[in-house]
Amino acid sequence: MTKAVQEWKEKKFGRVITEEEIMRRSHPAWPYMYFNPGRAVDPEEVNELLKGAIDVHIHGAPLGGWLPGRPTMVQTCIDASEAGMKALVFKDHHTMVNNCAIIIQDFLDRMAKDKAERGETFTPVQVFGGITLNEYVGGMNLSAVKKALDYGRCKEVWLPSLSAAHQKDAMGQTGGIRVSDCKGTLTQEMMDVLDVLAEYNDNTAGERVVLSACHVSNEEKYDILAYIKKKGMDVKVLLDHITQELTILTPEEAKEMIDMGGYLEFAETTCIPWPGMQDSIIAFDYSFSLIKELIKEKGPEQLVLITDAGQPGNEPVPGWRAFIKTLLAQGVDEKDIRVMLRDTPAMLLGKI
Repeated sequence: MTKAVQEWKEKKFGRVITEEEIMRRSHPAWPYMYFNPGRAVDPEEVNELLKGAIDVHIHGAPLGGWLPGRPTMVQTCIDASEAGMKALVFKDHHTMVNNCAIIIQDFLDRMAKDKAERGETFTPVQVFGGITLNEYVGGMNLSAVKKALDYGRCKEVWLPSLSAAHQKDAMGQTGGIRVSDCKGTLTQEMMDVLDVLAEYNDNTAGERVVLSACHVSNEEKYDILAYIKKKGMDVKVLLDHITQELTILTPEEAKEMIDMGGYLEFAETTCIPWPGMQDSIIAFDYSFSLIKELIKEKGPEQLVLITDAGQPGNEPVPGWRAFIKTLLAQGVDEKDIRVMLRDTPAMLLGKI
C-alpha cells in the first residue's frame, strides 16, 4: 500500500486539507473573518503576461468524449492565437493527440494566410500533442510511443492516468498499471520507454519530448527520477497538477522531487475554483502558499504553470486570465510568473 492510499484511509480530509481547515472555511462568517482576495490587479497586466504563454497540459473536444460540452480544440487554438499565446500541448486520456495537432496547425496557418490577404493580422499559436499510456493504446506500449514520435509535433508522453494502479486504488478498484515496484525498481516497460525518449532527445535539431508522470503514485515518481538521475539520461519529467488530491505533493515531497530533477505543475483547475465543477474541493491556500514557498526556497525554474482546462464551462483562455490574476493578487511576482509560464515550458518543449 502506498503512502497516499494509507493516508486516505486514516485522514478524514485527505493529505493536506485538515479538519481545522474545513471548519475554518465553513464558519458562518468566513468571508468576513478569513477571506483574503489579495491586491487589485489591472486586466491589462494579465493580458500582457498571457502574451507568449505556453500551456503544456490542456484538453479539448472532440477528444475526451466522456465529457460532453468541452470547448473544441479548434476554438481554443483560435482564442489562444488572438490572446497572443505561443504554444499549446493537448492531452487526451484515450488516444494520441499530436496527429490532431498537425491538422489544426495546418488550418491555423491557412487562416493566417487568408487574413493576411485581407490586411488582417493573425499569428497562429503553435499546436502540439502527445500520447497517454492508458489501456486504450495498449498501456506501456513502446510501439505506440514510437509511432506518436514518428508522426511529429509530439511533445509529451504521459504515463497512465485512468489505467494507473494508483488511480484505481483511489477509486476502490483493483488492477491497473504500475511502472515500478514502489521500492526503487522500474518495470522493463518503463525502462524501455525512457530509453526511447532519451534517444529521441539526442538530436541537433532541438526537438524534445517530455515524460509526464500523470497519475502514477508518488513512490513510482521517486523511482523514475532516481533512475534517470543515476543513468544520466536526457529526459525531463513533469509531475502533473501537484495540488490535486490524487497527485498531491507535500512541501517536503515537492522539494525532494525538485532536487531530484523533477518539474512541478501548478494547474488552474486545482488551484482556483472553476465553473462546472461544483463538487470539487480546491486547496486554495495550500496551492498558493506552496508555490510561494517553493519559489523562495528553490526558485521558479522547475515550476510550470498550466491550466489543465478544456472541461465544460472552463475554457482555457479565460481560465488563464483567472489564474494569472489570482497569482498576482496572491503576491506571486510577475518575473517569476514569466519563468513558470514561458521560459521553463519553452525549455522543456525544445523547438517550437
